[in-house]
Amino acid sequence: MRAVLSLRAQTIADWQAVIVSDDGFDYRALLEPSGVVDARLLFVSTGQTGSGCHHARNVGLGAITGEAVSWLDADDEWLPQRLETLLPLARRYGAAADLLLCVDEQTGQALPHPALADTGLQQLDLAGFMQLDQPLVPLLLRAHVQERITGAEMAEDVLANIRLIDRIGTLPLVRQRLYRYYIRTSSLAHAQQAEDRFDLAYADYMARLEHGDGFGLAPASRSIAFEGFARKRALNQAYAKARRANPALTFQDFVGGV
Repeated sequence: MRAVLSLRAQTIADWQAVIVSDDGFDYRALLEPSGVVDARLLFVSTGQTGSGCHHARNVGLGAITGEAVSWLDADDEWLPQRLETLLPLARRYGAAADLLLCVDEQTGQALPHPALADTGLQQLDLAGFMQLDQPLVPLLLRAHVQERITGAEMAEDVLANIRLIDRIGTLPLVRQRLYRYYIRTSSLAHAQQAEDRFDLAYADYMARLEHGDGFGLAPASRSIAFEGFARKRALNQAYAKARRANPALTFQDFVGGV
């Protein structure tokens, strides 16, 4: 509900939302009794339960007809000016992104974030992107959309953004927090043994970058991505150690935001 309401509050009204069910639930039946009836909402299903974020996104991509594409998880929200801010930049550069505002789901309070030195535009290259410790959710023109990697569930958004930057060169980053990212300790990223799953995924991605298909990246990008995943793996291992001492520790608190 929160995600859909934030779309309806956008200052740009010309949008379509493809709502993908990956749990067999009829989300139209959830929204319409609450008065959320909107011709801009298109409901599709993976036909499966728990097939994964990467698969659900790919199913949604098959239904998109618009000029540009972005993602919004069901428990997150966009600030009203997000489309208005990012769309002109995506039209100029092929894609654009903003920073996340991390919010505690239980308290509704924003988690600590470093103050932004400026609110201008940064051209983020692949090396700079691999230094980030929070997700980016770009808005990109359909011409630059690539299907998510089959079977890659952990850090699948990171892989998607690596491939995007490899394709367009640099990613314009607006230093404003226009995406509210709600942190839930029950989510996949905070589940028990999640750190082990990330560790295995990072090891697999590094092996593919060094000896495998490299996800189709240019050689220079493969090298940068490999070093970036090595850093992320080391950071994840340090977080796992810290979390054993403090099970309530979130990754955002651990890294201190961006």
